[in-house]
Amino acid sequence: MTRNEATEKQVLAARPKHSTWLSANAGSGKTRVLTDRVARLLLEQVQPQHILCLTYTKAAASEMQNRLFKRLGEWAMLGDDKLRLQLLELGISGETSDEDLRNARTLFARAIETPGGLKIQTIHSFCSSLLRRFPLEARVSPQFAEMEERAAALLRAEIVQELAEGPETGVIRRVAHHFTGEDFDGLTAAIVNQRAALQSPLGPDQCLELFDLDPGFDEETLEALVFLGGEDHLLRDVISHLEGGSSTDQKAAAKLRLIPRLGLDSLPALEGVFLFGQSAKSPFGAKIGSFPTKKTQGNMGTLLPKLEDFMRRVEDARTRRLALAAARRTHALQDFARVFLPAYEARKQQMGWLDFDDLILKARDLLTDPAVAAWVLYRLDGGIDHILVDEAQDTSPAQWKVIELLAQEFTSGSGARSEVERTIFVVGDKKQSIYSFQGADPGEFDRMQAEFAARLSATEKPLNEMELQFSFRSSHAILSLVDEVFKDRKASGFHTGSEHRAFKHDLPGRVDLWPLVEKTGDEEDEDWAAPVDRLGAKPHTVLLAERVARQIRRMIDEKETIP
Repeated sequence: MTRNEATEKQVLAARPKHSTWLSANAGSGKTRVLTDRVARLLLEQVQPQHILCLTYTKAAASEMQNRLFKRLGEWAMLGDDKLRLQLLELGISGETSDEDLRNARTLFARAIETPGGLKIQTIHSFCSSLLRRFPLEARVSPQFAEMEERAAALLRAEIVQELAEGPETGVIRRVAHHFTGEDFDGLTAAIVNQRAALQSPLGPDQCLELFDLDPGFDEETLEALVFLGGEDHLLRDVISHLEGGSSTDQKAAAKLRLIPRLGLDSLPALEGVFLFGQSAKSPFGAKIGSFPTKKTQGNMGTLLPKLEDFMRRVEDARTRRLALAAARRTHALQDFARVFLPAYEARKQQMGWLDFDDLILKARDLLTDPAVAAWVLYRLDGGIDHILVDEAQDTSPAQWKVIELLAQEFTSGSGARSEVERTIFVVGDKKQSIYSFQGADPGEFDRMQAEFAARLSATEKPLNEMELQFSFRSSHAILSLVDEVFKDRKASGFHTGSEHRAFKHDLPGRVDLWPLVEKTGDEEDEDWAAPVDRLGAKPHTVLLAERVARQIRRMIDEKETIP
């Protein structure tokens, strides 16, 4: 049977007896490869309960399961010739016997009726089933409930309210002083997500050291480095000269006159006048410029060296001022986490709840606990022979650790030499990563690829590394532009060799480049009581949406035919 290049790549990737690491461009048919691979595993007499397919979302798991059951259901009803043709298209080579056909027709019933059935589920769902199977070993309640996002948000808000009304109110006040959000929900969610990094809160001096400041460095120390005495008188004289200078000098004088008193709070205003470079917003990009103008400098006489010394002190203090502010915010956050996280964990334990992060972390801890891990893995090793991982570019380090531990028997000791065929199949595309979502780290995709390749190199069947470049969704015109825009952008996943290829190479396509919609500034509401989350009259997102809507409306009204 002759296949086109794209289909041949898919067939090779779906080979059930080879561990494969697959990089798949958008629209390249990775869901088909996944379902093909599971179908071919079942045709190889692999029991459904020995296959574990981990997808990223419930929707993806449902889609894959529906596709697979639809195919297996069709096989059960097809005649011999049509079934043989479908198996040939799937990649089954050689002559297909009547026994093979009978086996294919029973797969649907086996997949439905096998205890435990096909494990096509999210990583969170799998970890939940693992914890329910070994609750004592994992130190969780056998009747634990999975906490939904809404319940988690309400619980976090309730704990913050209780802390604000209790003896830790000072901690809440300090973090609120630095926090600029509308409520604490986003902050507490991020703290919970990063709980592992906040288990041992840092003290004030440790926070200072993070930003290269000496222990004990404080606002008084910083102020003493800048203001040596006499700066008030110096500034009055400088303002007097500026007011007789150019319009630029006069604007600077007006800004300096607005400073109520010289001190730590006045440093940002002084930096805005004395320094230049990226509007003095960058800690390293702001340097002393030509201030005042040269003509005014010539009229200042002996006042100029004093001003230059003052400006130099302001410049030198800028990095420390920003570092100190960051250290103070960091300590407020660390102190808040110190009281919030134990309260959050205690309340969950009282309720018998586990959130999504708990499922991953407790499963990881279970599989790494030296007291029980070997026994748990032994029990699991008898049940999982083939692991498939979908959307691997969005898998977090903790999730990868769970997968790595599940597969470690595949590549070492008796597991690697067992007569039972064992494989791992991973598919993903760093270009499609939802960066940082649920802790996603695209860098782990490459690291784990190298890790599995190194492990399997010692076995009889090394890791098969492949890439699906063909896109069935788009045209060459669009795909080539994407490749050109991201050319040499390795950090974005666009490495050499990952370019898109249009399967329908004759399909017409067009890219229209529109003028950029500039980001609108954040304007304060005139009425302080107005809702702070209300969109302004014309934010840039609304402007772009309206432009797209008008274009579509025009094309419909004019019955425009896209060439």
